[in-house]
Amino acid sequence: MVDTTTPAREVAFTYTPAELNRLISRELCGRLHELGMSLMSNAAFLLANDAVPTAAKRDRARVYLDVAAQLRLLALAELDGIAGGAR
Repeated sequence: MVDTTTPAREVAFTYTPAELNRLISRELCGRLHELGMSLMSNAAFLLANDAVPTAAKRDRARVYLDVAAQLRLLALAELDGIAGGAR
């Protein structure tokens, strides 16, 4: 069991600039991926919603999917930047 009354030890990490850039890029890539997945989910929900007129939901879903694709490309470019093209 963990003793919650004892203060936690502080651990200091030192990163090189390249390591820090990789950490930040991976985090950014993950966030972009999550946002793209959220937009794809929104598009699927919108297309399945019968209360929204077909003409309106088709155009909006197309925009959601286009932005999701652009975010995916941006995330891949971010990974390529830190890996030198090799993931």
